[in-house]
Amino acid sequence: MIRQAGTSSVARASDRRPETGEEESLAGKLFPGSGEMAGLIRTKDWSKTALGAVERWPRSLATAVSICLGSRHPIVLWWGPDRLMFYNDGYRPMLGDSKHPQFLGGSGKECWAEIWDVIGPMMEQVIETGEATWSEDLPLLMRRHGYLEETYFTFSYSPIRDEAGCPNGVFNACTESTARVLSERRMKVLREMVIDARTEDEAARRCAEVLGRNARDVPFALIYLRDRSDDSFRPAGYAGIPRDMRVSLEGVAGGSADAHGWPLEKVVAGGEPVLLGGLAERFAELPDEPWDEAPKEAMLLPVGGSGAEGVAGILVLAISPRRTFDRAYREFFELLARQVSTALSTARAYEMERDRAERLADVDRAKTAFFNNVSHELRTPLTLILGPVEAAVTSVPPTLQGPDLDVVHRSSMRLLRLVNDLLDFSRVEAGRLSANLQPTDLALLTAALAGAFQSTVASGGLKLIVDCPPLSRPVWVDPTHWEKVVLNLVSNAFKFTFEGEISVRLREKGNTVELTVSDTGVGIPPEEQPKVFERFHRVEGTRGRSFEGTGIGLALVAEIAKQHGGTVRLESAVGRGSRFLVEVPIGGATAAEGGSSAASVAAIDRGRVAAYVSEASRWNGSAAVAVPAARRERSSEDVGPISAKEQGTPRILLAEDNADMREYIVRLLAGSWTIDAVADGQAALEAVRQDPPDLVLSDVMMPRLNGVGLLRALRKDPKTSTIPLILLSARAGEEAVISGLDTGADDYLVKPFSAPELLSRVRTHLELARARRAWTREMERMNKELEAFGYSVSHDLRAPLRTIDGFSQALLRTNASRIDEQGRHYLERICAGTTRMSALIDGLLGLSRITRTPLRREQVDLSGIALEVADELRRRDPARAVVFDVSSGLTACGDRQLIRIVLDNLLGNAWKFTSKRAEARIWVGSEPTPEGVAFFVRDNGAGFDMSYADRLFTPFQRLHKESDFEGTGIGLATVQRIISGHGGRLAAIGEVELGAKFIFTLGGIR
Repeated sequence: MIRQAGTSSVARASDRRPETGEEESLAGKLFPGSGEMAGLIRTKDWSKTALGAVERWPRSLATAVSICLGSRHPIVLWWGPDRLMFYNDGYRPMLGDSKHPQFLGGSGKECWAEIWDVIGPMMEQVIETGEATWSEDLPLLMRRHGYLEETYFTFSYSPIRDEAGCPNGVFNACTESTARVLSERRMKVLREMVIDARTEDEAARRCAEVLGRNARDVPFALIYLRDRSDDSFRPAGYAGIPRDMRVSLEGVAGGSADAHGWPLEKVVAGGEPVLLGGLAERFAELPDEPWDEAPKEAMLLPVGGSGAEGVAGILVLAISPRRTFDRAYREFFELLARQVSTALSTARAYEMERDRAERLADVDRAKTAFFNNVSHELRTPLTLILGPVEAAVTSVPPTLQGPDLDVVHRSSMRLLRLVNDLLDFSRVEAGRLSANLQPTDLALLTAALAGAFQSTVASGGLKLIVDCPPLSRPVWVDPTHWEKVVLNLVSNAFKFTFEGEISVRLREKGNTVELTVSDTGVGIPPEEQPKVFERFHRVEGTRGRSFEGTGIGLALVAEIAKQHGGTVRLESAVGRGSRFLVEVPIGGATAAEGGSSAASVAAIDRGRVAAYVSEASRWNGSAAVAVPAARRERSSEDVGPISAKEQGTPRILLAEDNADMREYIVRLLAGSWTIDAVADGQAALEAVRQDPPDLVLSDVMMPRLNGVGLLRALRKDPKTSTIPLILLSARAGEEAVISGLDTGADDYLVKPFSAPELLSRVRTHLELARARRAWTREMERMNKELEAFGYSVSHDLRAPLRTIDGFSQALLRTNASRIDEQGRHYLERICAGTTRMSALIDGLLGLSRITRTPLRREQVDLSGIALEVADELRRRDPARAVVFDVSSGLTACGDRQLIRIVLDNLLGNAWKFTSKRAEARIWVGSEPTPEGVAFFVRDNGAGFDMSYADRLFTPFQRLHKESDFEGTGIGLATVQRIISGHGGRLAAIGEVELGAKFIFTLGGIR
């Protein structure tokens, strides 16, 4: 029952129950007005409720209800322990269709059972404290229209006091802010959907990320992109979908309306959004975040354009189960689709611009490649022409004969061929290459052209098969163009074939004829095959007889085939060879019209054929090492290239793929020095490693390994890093020279160069190398003398140091009682100093002894030694609990005693620098590196700053205070000396307070 505090004026009106008419008259006075709620309250029979008749209501309640009904602001009153509800016309819509009018005067707890756990305690607080509350945009899940609805309210709870002054009710003025909250939230998402992406996939992914941050409006989303090649759709963006659910939600490619997928086809066909219900029936599982209930509906919207042709993608948006899909919600989805469309359009525009830039870059790269290739090709014969001609002009009398005359002639022919090829290709580029078709005995012409290579191919150790049987009729071709097709394909096959055979076959196939040039050469990698007919393209790193070529030969073949209405294609496998197939139509002529076919064969350009064959013949023997100058035998007393070159004629290694250039340079240098010549960088690298020369002279552009690659390989190896190297290149200009020198070359000579210039530079660098070697020997001698002095001094210092230490210890033991505290302190400092000095001397003697002791190699168990060292460290300091993690099976070939010193120092270091760690850990293991297996010792100790890494292995260098970590600063220098002596490498990686890692390799690792 409702507590009646005091006697209200309403109750004093009568002690008896009034007649019905009187009650209505009293309610009419208390609750006037024409509103719906005033009328309901006036007409309701309150005598049948827990409150009783209106005249028995407490004055405070009647007054509050009267104020509530008289306000246009939404107000609800909660009265008594049961929180009986009274509300006005403004509050009435907030109840929806299922809570009115039955809960007028009824239990608020029953009415709002779904939110009572939130608002109930708030009312209790108001009743208990008598103080009002304020809530702004409080989210509440209310059941007003038959489903749990996401709503937001701003309201206050104020106490209603009864006649005794005690809070007995709650006055609730409230405003529903749902529309505003949703609008602000959705506008924020739309602003964030302004995406500046570089690709459509990135745009889809980033749009999905934004949608994923607004799961309340979009529980999940998918963005499908259209593949223009086959009109299929692929998912490119996900929001709110766990990975394990993505497959079931992706639907069927191609936009099928399958029952288990999305009806993408319907969206594309209509170009309009599609509202899709029954998601639970379509999919086995659906995400239920954030409402703990899976969506029942989704909308599919086209994006990226209008109409079926313009649809670039489809946006799938799940509809929240906590909101009605009203007009505002639908408009929000449509705006999202526009934002996604804009993002995709921006990305497409960027991609188009990028593609355009890439095409322009391709053109620029092609031009660069063209000029590089042509520059190299033109400068080489120019050097071979200018050099002998200059020498002939300065000779008395001026003559040009013998090998020099042959070189000049061959180079002139090569220049002519290059110029002709360039003119042909310029016609191709300008679209002016026209074919002068005439009936031709193509079998006879092809056989004659291919047969010209017979002796050259045979001298290269290969077999040439020419299989061109007579055709049934002449073929309409341009004979001069066909020459270029056959000559390019056969010379190309010879360049890249080292054993086996080359075959040239011609076959009639209906109304076409097919030329097949196949070889058993190196083959072409699959990724390079689509590019072989591109202008200026050359396959880098492929083994060949020469690196020469402009990169336009195969492109010219493809263009000629196209001019004849034919095609060219390639079949190739790496290591098995290549086959080029050129197919052209026979043409409309009959066999009787072929009278001029013989004349076309007779009109073969013998000069062009001779140029191709002559150039190919110069590729023979390119893999062999030529030794045109006699070399002296090296004595058994020669320790290395230094003493050998001091006693005899300096030796130069030349790497040049052009045979004429190679022989020309050899003739220039052979009068003064011993010359070895090879045809590519790989052969040069092998020759240097086998017997290092005094100087390397290398062309830049070569097969297998180019000059820059050779230079880097030599500089990387300590045994060859100091050999002077001069690069020869066709790339002129200051930028090219600086680039060449930046790679580590000692000099850079641009073709065409004069003979005196080459001789002068070679002589200069040989002299510099000789002086450098002499200085190195002197420094080594002085270093050995210094080490011997240090060893002698360190050894002699031991005796007086023992005397100082012994007497100091004796004073402390026997006279401690007679020495005051300050005196004992001084003696302890002397003892500590002698101990440190003794350790320093032992370290110096050990370092010197390592240099003086010969290296003994044997199989060494590194794991076993590491465990022994770990046990010894534990015995020295049993109080420390350090975890050692030593990999098993670590073995190497080296000096066991010296390797023990390495692990003693590295593990001792790790032990020392983990002393302040509560959980110290030390690892010993191995890891693969480009140079082979490396071993490491790692700890989680004090670490070091990597900017000081270079100082770690220098004697007496310390990165920490002695008061923090004791030490002499010699240990790591000793380790460096031992590792270097084994031909290995030592490196360190560290980070302050995160530990250090020392990595080392050893020669002869197993």
